[in-house]
Amino acid sequence: MNTTTMRSRLGKSIAMLVLVCLAGCSAERLAREGREMLREGRVEDGLEKLRQAARADPRDFSYRTGLANISESTIFEMLKTADTDLAAGYDNLAETEYRRVLSVIPNNLRALAGIDASARVRRQREDVQRALAADKDNRVELALDLLNKVLAENPQHREAREARRDIQARRFKEILSTPQLKSRYTKPISLQLRDAGLRQAFDALASGSGLNIIFDKEVRPDIRVSIAVKNVLIEQAIAMLLEPNQLAGKVLNDNTLLVYPATAAKIREYQDLVIRSFYLENADVKQTQNMVKTMLKTKDTFIDEKLNLLVIRDTPEVIRLAEGLISVQDHAEPEVMLEIEVLEILRSRLTQLGIQYPDQWQLNSRGITGAPLPGTLNLKAEVGNSNLLSNPRIRVRNREKAKILIGNRIPVISSVVTPNVSAPVITDNIQYLDVGLKLEIEPNIHMDGSVMIKVSLEVSTLGDSVTTKNGTIAFRVGTRNASTVLQLRDGETQTLMGLIQDDDIEKAQRIPGLGDMPILGKLFSNTRNDGQKTEIVLGITPRIVRNVPRPTLEQAAIWSGTEGAFRVARPILNQPEEPAKPMATQAVLSSRQAGLPAQQVLAQPVSAPGPVPQGAAAAPAPLDALELMWKGPGQVKAGEEFTVNLNASSKVALNGASLQLLFDNSALTVVSVTEGSMMRSDNAQTTFTQRIDASLGRVYATIRRAAPQGATGDGPLIAVTFKATGKSGPTQVHVATAVPTIAGGASLPVKGSAPLQLVIGGPAGKP
Repeated sequence: MNTTTMRSRLGKSIAMLVLVCLAGCSAERLAREGREMLREGRVEDGLEKLRQAARADPRDFSYRTGLANISESTIFEMLKTADTDLAAGYDNLAETEYRRVLSVIPNNLRALAGIDASARVRRQREDVQRALAADKDNRVELALDLLNKVLAENPQHREAREARRDIQARRFKEILSTPQLKSRYTKPISLQLRDAGLRQAFDALASGSGLNIIFDKEVRPDIRVSIAVKNVLIEQAIAMLLEPNQLAGKVLNDNTLLVYPATAAKIREYQDLVIRSFYLENADVKQTQNMVKTMLKTKDTFIDEKLNLLVIRDTPEVIRLAEGLISVQDHAEPEVMLEIEVLEILRSRLTQLGIQYPDQWQLNSRGITGAPLPGTLNLKAEVGNSNLLSNPRIRVRNREKAKILIGNRIPVISSVVTPNVSAPVITDNIQYLDVGLKLEIEPNIHMDGSVMIKVSLEVSTLGDSVTTKNGTIAFRVGTRNASTVLQLRDGETQTLMGLIQDDDIEKAQRIPGLGDMPILGKLFSNTRNDGQKTEIVLGITPRIVRNVPRPTLEQAAIWSGTEGAFRVARPILNQPEEPAKPMATQAVLSSRQAGLPAQQVLAQPVSAPGPVPQGAAAAPAPLDALELMWKGPGQVKAGEEFTVNLNASSKVALNGASLQLLFDNSALTVVSVTEGSMMRSDNAQTTFTQRIDASLGRVYATIRRAAPQGATGDGPLIAVTFKATGKSGPTQVHVATAVPTIAGGASLPVKGSAPLQLVIGGPAGKP
């Protein structure tokens, strides 16, 4: 090879080396820029830089490996973020993130599926909005079809489930509601009949009130009635004619009544029955079935213990009574958190004084030998104090036992000898003995917020072991026991103490004769005093986690009709809500209208009731209740933000409240929900949570007061800031549910809370 060829090859090698170095420098710069872009959140640009770095230096596998690892982790985080947004209902953000993934990896299956899911969620939300609009326009069937379509695709869709549940509850309420008679006369009448025919009496009522009366063929035509009533409604007068004559009536529509004999056969023929399914959350389904059968005499019942389901078939009145009874019973079991402090105080004292001489001498052929030294001088005194503390916290259901063991399980071995021809077979049996502190607690939570606790305490200590002839090993066990019953308030601490064990042991070693001498005998003896004193201290603090709410008077006392006929209202004794006033026109029956002799029908105008006679019982005063009242503007401009306050007034100490507000989401938008000042009186700490469901037009708010004493007086409970986004016209905001609570978890009745009336388009700020 000549010199020229060698120089040419050397030049090419140097040029190649320079190109490789330049490529490596360029690749490193691109990779550094890509990593910086990724840190700034510029995912697409950063990954593109890393690809350029891998192409710039294909010989360096680290760039391609790093690109693969970073791409995988970045895409994983992007998909995770998109999935989270989609689960939270932010389908637009989720779809944007999925499309970012596709810009990096065009055929990513998970991103493609996520885009389809986002479109499906958007379509489902639109279907729910259409269903709500259809329900608002009384197109219930269309609303149910749309909601069922959404739930078929996504059974867990919260808005669709709530909307369908509301529609079904409203439908069931319509099923249970029976038609009511509506006569022409809404004011009381007076009626007097003496020995009149039943059908003639009903004809008189029908002609005067505009009602249609139809008689079953088995109603006897010879029934005679005499009646003299004043200040009653037409419907009440009809009931007074039916019941004393063993008749019943079925309302066919608002102005038609069917009269039939109140016999068992006719009742089965005319009485409507309803099937109602109760999915019990906490109550035992067998006990609930027994309650319904006992109280309401219901025969057609079915239970499913797996689903905790009770199905009842009976009249609408009985079904409504069953709903009231089950609502009082179906509550979660009360629970209490018991904070227990166990303290064992040990005091020890040890004193050892004297000279310990050898107590053995050896005798052999050479003579007597002993220890090299005549004895050991003992000057020892020890004092010790020790505390063993245990602080368990245990949650217990009402009237259930909780057991706590703080100690050891000691094995006790017993031998069982089985006779055999060749040799007996010995089998060891091991049982365990609990030694230490054993505590049994059974709480009984009362509705007033107190807890009665049965306490059984046993403290055992392990003594010496004893071995029997058969090889069984047993132990001596010392025990200390205490049992008591406490009744404590929620958060009150009670300390139990006095379980004391005092051991004082004295041992002495003396040289016979010399050790018994007074004074000098101390030089020939060794004395050991060992004293130990232990005391067990137990502290119990109950904290109620959940209690059964005290039922209101309306829930605790339900009108149920007579022994033979169940009713949810008192049809005869109910009087008009307003006092009867003198009628301008005579809205009563006359003898000419009835077609009867004048001596049989006497009609007269009804006068206003006079004053209550002296000595008569006055009406009972209303129970203490939470009064709610809205305060805010009556007119606002379109696009304007305004704040309304829900004021509360309570004479009873209030510990918390849960509220649900309804507003027209087509006219108003919620900007913010804040806590008022009432529950924070006396500078008390509170917890406030709120949630806005704009799609359903609802605001959920819960306030809890941390201080044990409740808040009383007047003040704003919550404040809601709205923005008027709808067209001009009237709208309103009202309280859907309000559940105030007092000490012990009991609820407080609510009165007031009339809707807040608003008009959009008028001058703003006008109260």
